[in-house]
Amino acid sequence: MNIKIPVFLLICTSLSFAQIDVGQPAPTFYLPRLEGGSFYLSKVIGSKARAEDRAPVVISFFQTTCVPCKAEIAEFEKLQGEFPAVKIYLVDLNEEDQLVAEYVQKSNLKLEMLLDRYGIVGKKFGAVDENDVALLPNSFIIAMDGTVYYHHTGFKPGDEAVYREKFIELSKQLEKERAALAQESTQKEEQAKVVKQESQAGIEVGQPAPTFSLPRLEGKRFYLSRVVGPKAKPENRKPVVVSFFQTTCVPCKAEIAELEKLQEEYPGVVIYLVDLNETDELVTEYIKRFDLKLQMLMDRYGSVGKKYGVVDENNLAILPNSFIVAPDGNIYYYHTGFKPGDEKIYQGKFEELTSP
Repeated sequence: MNIKIPVFLLICTSLSFAQIDVGQPAPTFYLPRLEGGSFYLSKVIGSKARAEDRAPVVISFFQTTCVPCKAEIAEFEKLQGEFPAVKIYLVDLNEEDQLVAEYVQKSNLKLEMLLDRYGIVGKKFGAVDENDVALLPNSFIIAMDGTVYYHHTGFKPGDEAVYREKFIELSKQLEKERAALAQESTQKEEQAKVVKQESQAGIEVGQPAPTFSLPRLEGKRFYLSRVVGPKAKPENRKPVVVSFFQTTCVPCKAEIAELEKLQEEYPGVVIYLVDLNETDELVTEYIKRFDLKLQMLMDRYGSVGKKYGVVDENNLAILPNSFIVAPDGNIYYYHTGFKPGDEKIYQGKFEELTSP
């Protein structure tokens, strides 16, 4: 089946066409690139474009047989080198890909080439009228907000000075927008640092302890909400210690030894060791080696550790890190690190929580 391709009458003089006016939104479109792939105007201008991708754009309609087009393209090549932030796209109207490729190679063009094979985009911009008459060259400068900033028809010596003036104006606008974007990005980074510092500071005393469930090393699951807080049965509520550790942590070993003694002295406080991101086999060997009696929970992916601010977004853990949760479900005390004498602090807190 033969596809009828419209043949345009090329006009290189001044005629009155119903073209897009300055200040109006530029029609959005996408066209194939000569070298492959597609170009989407909405990805570089307007509200849908990412802020970091937005840039002024020139859309210049031409044909290989248009003499003033050749002169304009030569000036555009120079301007593109002088103003790399302004993206210039040549749009060929209704010619064979091979013909355009030969033209690009012969003229040694560096500008990006788009192919408007049926003149659809040319008609949207008014560069081609309803009678398939094309007024060329026909170029549109589109601002970052997606509106037409400048429109130029035809080309004569000296017109490049007008383009340069517009490029200077738009480059300054782009510089201001990029500076504002960089400032906004810096502010976001500073806010993220504050959030990170706050998250690493751990849960504050008096705040509700994040609820969680974790598998026990010996099987079944532990649910914090069943022993503390409003959902726990009154007869089941009791103070709980949640102590995060790893088997390679030396101060963790010293703290665990003291917690074992305190568990015997204060059976009304239930102590749970929470291993961070280690295998069951490794933890089982650790328990056997040191003959541990405390209950062991497995936080295999560090999700609970992150809830408690023990693990940051880079998966760095501050250990040992222990939280005493009161029967009402609020944090009663938390402690980071361990040195000789810290066990007396724990003993004082256990005494407070278990005394009549």
